[in-house]
Order: sequence, then C-alpha cells, then structure tokens
Amino acid sequence: MQREWLDPYLLDVQAVFSSAEERFQRYPEPLVGHALEQLRLLHPSRKESGHSCIGYITPLWMQHTEGLPSEQAHLLSTACLLHMLYFLNLDDVMDEPTEESVLKLSLGNLYYVDALQTYGALFESSSVFWIHFRKVILDWAVSVNGELHLDYFQQNPLLIAQKASPSQIGIIGALLLLEQPDRIVPVCSAMNIVLMTLQMTDDFTDTKQDAVHGNYNSYLSHISAALQQEYLTHPLKDSIHQNVFNSHLMNSYADIAHHFNRILATSNSSLPQFISLNSYLCNTLVQAVHDIIGHKQRLYRGGFHYWISESQPELSDEEQADSV
Repeated sequence: MQREWLDPYLLDVQAVFSSAEERFQRYPEPLVGHALEQLRLLHPSRKESGHSCIGYITPLWMQHTEGLPSEQAHLLSTACLLHMLYFLNLDDVMDEPTEESVLKLSLGNLYYVDALQTYGALFESSSVFWIHFRKVILDWAVSVNGELHLDYFQQNPLLIAQKASPSQIGIIGALLLLEQPDRIVPVCSAMNIVLMTLQMTDDFTDTKQDAVHGNYNSYLSHISAALQQEYLTHPLKDSIHQNVFNSHLMNSYADIAHHFNRILATSNSSLPQFISLNSYLCNTLVQAVHDIIGHKQRLYRGGFHYWISESQPELSDEEQADSV
C-alpha cells in the first residue's frame, strides 16, 4: 500500500537526507559516526520511521502541490530535519537520561547551529518567520515542562501536540516563502491533529516504558480519567496498571483519535497529505488495540489453543483449500 504522504516525495526526501549527510561528514570525530547513524535510523526506508517524516517533509509537499521553488523547499526541509534531530536528542535525554546523554546533547547543539544557519539562508533577520519560530519553541518549552504537573490530555487532547510544535516550522516557512501568511494559523491547526494522533500512537506503544520512567502518557491519563482518579505519572496506582489492557478503555482511547480524524477530514484548511497520514495513524492505533484484544481472547481459551494459534504458520489460500 502506497504511503501517499511519503512515497511520491521519496526522491526529494533522499536529496534532503544526502544534504544532511554532507554536513555531518564535516563534524569532528567521533561525533560524525554517531550523527550518520542517527540519520540512518530516521531514514524513511526504515518502515518504522515513515510516519516521523512530518517533522521535515511539509516543505516538499508544498513544492509539489503549491509551487514552492525546489531549491527553497529542499533547503527548508534540510533545516527542519536538522532541527528535528536536535529535538529528538533533547527529548531522549529528558525522558531517560543515560550514559549517552553528553553525546546526544553535544550532537544536538551541532544540529541546532546547522539548522539556524540553514534557516538564515532563507529568511532575513527581520522576517516574521523568526517571530513564529520563537512562538513554536516557547510552545514546546511550556509543554515539556507542563507535563510534570498538568494533565494536558484531559484538558484538551490537542494540547499534547504542543510537545511536537517544532514540526510546524516547515509548513510555516513554506507558507511564508509562498507569501501566504494568512494560511499559517488554519493549516497549523489542522497539522496539530496529526501531531496529536502521532503522540497518541507513540504513547500507546510506549505505555510500559513511560510507566516505569514516570513520563507523561496520554493513554495512562485516559485510564485515570475513566477510573475517576487523578493521574500521577509516578508512582502509578495499582488500579491503573490493572486496566492497561482493558478492552473498553483501549477502544475508547482509539475513538478519540477517530473523532479528531473526522474533524480533519472535513477541514477546508487541511492538506490532503495530513488526511492520508492521520488516517494511517488512526488505523495503526486501532490495529494495535485489536491485536491485544485478540491475544487476550486466545489466552482465555486455554493454554493448548493459545500454543496452537501462536505457533502455527499462517496458511496460504492454496494450502487452506488443500486442507479442506
């Protein structure tokens, strides 16, 4: 199945990644090797990295659908990719400090400097771009600090998108280069739904890890609210642990994503790529829920049935016909 938000733009994406790689080759040892490895792990050729393209691909969308000049689109996309790597490293250090924290922070600052230089090649210091840039970073800073004592998901599910607000820089820059500043607010509002859904799918996948490390998690927040309990990121109450695989709660969590997906699909400001990506994320979340429910049902049927269902290879259509 074609990823409509990514596959048509892979040649441009590859050019952007090659541009970033050229920059990283000039980094000092041993940082260059680590930078190239982080870039490789982020490449959309890796199946699990495809949806994370939202942080850098929007200028490439605007190149093909809105007429943004190719050189500007590639340069802005490269800056966004560098900036994205900076925030990914920063988030890793904040979520789970390790022995590599110094390495990640060092690399992050190199990414940040290169990103600023690249943005500077597109926007003069007097450009309104830098006003938007500052607001996006402020939104991010408020969000990552607010998670320590505010339950954003219960206030408004869209608030969890602020943690990914730097991803808006690409679309903001593209609209300014196209001289369409009036579209920034409505298009970014549509993009926030995609960022919210992406965070919801990540939180559902990372539930166990976030519970251990005391990181804010929208699914754990959802469980707490359903149980009419205050959500304390650490330590979690036993009742929350006991309801992580509650079928009703998993389905109602996915329903929230679908509700906003319907809003996005009917928005006049949404880019078609937003709708395609968000629908994919919603379906991924629903499939994850169904997989867990199916796993539970096999366990309930008994040990032998579970062993048979888990260990037998899936038959092809011809094999199934032969077995009848």
